[in-house]
Amino acid sequence: MTKTKVLHALLILALGFFFSYCTSPQKELAHPTLLRSPYLQCAFQDSITILWRTDTAEICHVEYKDDSSSEWQKATGTTRLTNTGITENEVVIKNILPNSKYDYRIFSNNIQLKSSESYWFRSPIADNDTSFTFFAVGDIGEPVDYGGTPDVLAKALAPHIDSLEFGVLLGDIVYPDGRSELYDENLFQYFDQVFPYVPTYALLGNHDWHEPDSNYVKEWKLPHNEHYYSFNYGKVHFIALDTKFGELYEYEKQVEWLKQDLKSRPQNSEWTLVLLHHNGKSCTYKQDYENVMSLYPVFDSARVDLVLNGHAHTYERLNPMDGEGMPIAEYIGKIVTYEMPKGFISITVGSGGKLRGIGSDPTPYTPDPENCRHPNLVAKADHLWAYLQLNICGTTLKAKALGTETGKIVDEFTIIK
Repeated sequence: MTKTKVLHALLILALGFFFSYCTSPQKELAHPTLLRSPYLQCAFQDSITILWRTDTAEICHVEYKDDSSSEWQKATGTTRLTNTGITENEVVIKNILPNSKYDYRIFSNNIQLKSSESYWFRSPIADNDTSFTFFAVGDIGEPVDYGGTPDVLAKALAPHIDSLEFGVLLGDIVYPDGRSELYDENLFQYFDQVFPYVPTYALLGNHDWHEPDSNYVKEWKLPHNEHYYSFNYGKVHFIALDTKFGELYEYEKQVEWLKQDLKSRPQNSEWTLVLLHHNGKSCTYKQDYENVMSLYPVFDSARVDLVLNGHAHTYERLNPMDGEGMPIAEYIGKIVTYEMPKGFISITVGSGGKLRGIGSDPTPYTPDPENCRHPNLVAKADHLWAYLQLNICGTTLKAKALGTETGKIVDEFTIIK
């Protein structure tokens, strides 16, 4: 066979293979149904993670554009089967501009989901920016049928999404035992007007400690080992701890990590906030947790400004305390403005969706902070559903507790450095 005939034969074989491939039936991707609206995680520096869940999906992507652009960009992601048998879609968007508003739309199997919805997010502020607002609240996902109010909290937060950079969930996120099967029913279904627009950071409470590594960590994408972690936002350093059932998860290892983390804070940090579930000292109906109190000297020496917790289903702000957990004399009284304060302020805001004396927690709320076992400890307390909204602008921090049913200010204070 001549060389020309060989080339002709090879060409015929190649064309035959090409036409056979192009005309053979291709696998048709299923049409997915959205089962969990998108929610935002890990909004750090120039990236953000978007997750959503569907009944099925093999591929996923997000189209996004900043508010000033007309051109959509595309970021592809990954899909995986969850522990509840449905599909998680995850896309990480990188190289976004700081402090900018972005529109986005989600696709599974190349089909746009909820095309009638207009999703958006604000990218994280730049490292040298100093002004932002966030919310913090704990004990959220008590079932509505049991007297819980996650729906009321979600409705209270929704009007403020334009002004909130992110939110912190202070443990006991889903009741009664933090199983993944309960997340959509007791939490996500109510927050579809909040979580697609405001990134959230969660931490473990005692009710979340039902096989946390096969439930809780499957629901959130968090830094480090997801049990305890830290992140910087602007010039503020946030530290999230895992207090487990009050004794602290991996106590010695976690405390050593905490000390090292505090030492390695960015030098330009102006504020340090610690987030955990269990209270230390308290005048609520909850006990004092010794292992949390053992962190007080660390908080004091490292100049921690605020410690935020849930656990007690009420609202309570304590006077500034020193490393021994003693109220600092000069701040005793109903002070609302602290200038260059000593010590740290601890606040219980475990009134996001469960309240002592109502529903599955029917025991009447009886403590009287005026007759607390720790004299002069409480600066302000109120027993009602509430969440905390904090604004940090340079060296000024303004905080206010808002009643979720009325929207009225329950408590407010200012720290000026």
